[in-house]
Amino acid sequence: MEIRTLGAADLPACSDLAESRSWPREPPKWRLLHEVGQVFGVDAPDGGLAACAAVVPFGTVASISMVLVARRFERRGLGRAITAQALAAAGDRAVWLHASASGRPLYESMGFVADGGCRGHVGTFADDGGPGAAPGSLSSVVPLDLRAQGVGRRPLLERLGTPYVADGGFAFGVDIGHVTVIGPVVAESEDAAKAVVRGVARSVPGEVRVDPDYRFPSFTTWLRDRGLVPGVSAPRLILGGRPLPGDASLRFAPFTRALG
Repeated sequence: MEIRTLGAADLPACSDLAESRSWPREPPKWRLLHEVGQVFGVDAPDGGLAACAAVVPFGTVASISMVLVARRFERRGLGRAITAQALAAAGDRAVWLHASASGRPLYESMGFVADGGCRGHVGTFADDGGPGAAPGSLSSVVPLDLRAQGVGRRPLLERLGTPYVADGGFAFGVDIGHVTVIGPVVAESEDAAKAVVRGVARSVPGEVRVDPDYRFPSFTTWLRDRGLVPGVSAPRLILGGRPLPGDASLRFAPFTRALG
């Protein structure tokens, strides 16, 4: 089965494959991955996709995500092959990903090493009345994101809409098809992180999602106290254990596990 680069017309098939593996349908996220990175796929002989994966490079780093194989094509080496394709596209960058329990053994066999992680929290935000953030300008958040990530990510930030900005922090609120993701949460303090979450949550209807990093247990407890329910944990793995650039103390939560 040949691996090919997918185009915009192929993205509905990616959602179909995700749904078949009990992942949510997230067309906006697939579209974003296609716009800022590359999405690879393997066509199934009987229709649809047998496998897919995405890679997004920014400067000296790259993320791999959405590695999926249709159940009827499991144990044929497709997961390894399409991950290898994404690694080839990443070149000599430091490559990271968030692993599922089922995918982690494969990634570790390919040289990935555990380095922290995050855990998704979803629910209706119960406002505590604390200070919130207000909409701000993209130009005001780019320098702080650069400090946090160590690489320029303006092409991604430009696609996330209007940031909510507090003194020393920012976050975006993005509807990915079934929930509004609050992230990335980048902040110089926990108070600033809470303020930007409040600002976004107050501006959107329905449920929100935040994926707090393991490094911030107090912030995570606050999210749970606000009604967000923890889901499956997602360890972060880095190829070869290479250090990632940027200031990790500012990275309270990624935008999504796919993009950081």
